[in-house]
Amino acid sequence: MVVEVSFSNHSGAKPRPALIVSTEDFHQSLPDVMACPISSQPRYYRRPGQGDCPVREWQAVGLRHPSTVRVSKLLSVDKRIFRRVLGRLSRQDFARVKAVLRQALDLGKS
Repeated sequence: MVVEVSFSNHSGAKPRPALIVSTEDFHQSLPDVMACPISSQPRYYRRPGQGDCPVREWQAVGLRHPSTVRVSKLLSVDKRIFRRVLGRLSRQDFARVKAVLRQALDLGKS
């Protein structure tokens, strides 16, 4: 999906792709979803840091550039500000994101 994401210093916002990580059952009755922004900044793709998950099959998702899911920037996003849906991550890419989410939130393996 593409949403308006605020800059960390709150100086503004810009449209940016994001990955919804909350399940439909969880956020069905809530006004927001939990999402991770997706960055096309080369530094996150080439040298991912803790909480960064490069998307290997980025073109199949509809992204224009090599991109990285920024788990360390987890957001709550109002469903009303969705701009459009791009696509779905491959199983392999999503499995890596889930592993980093488990580590970041200390959920262990499941």
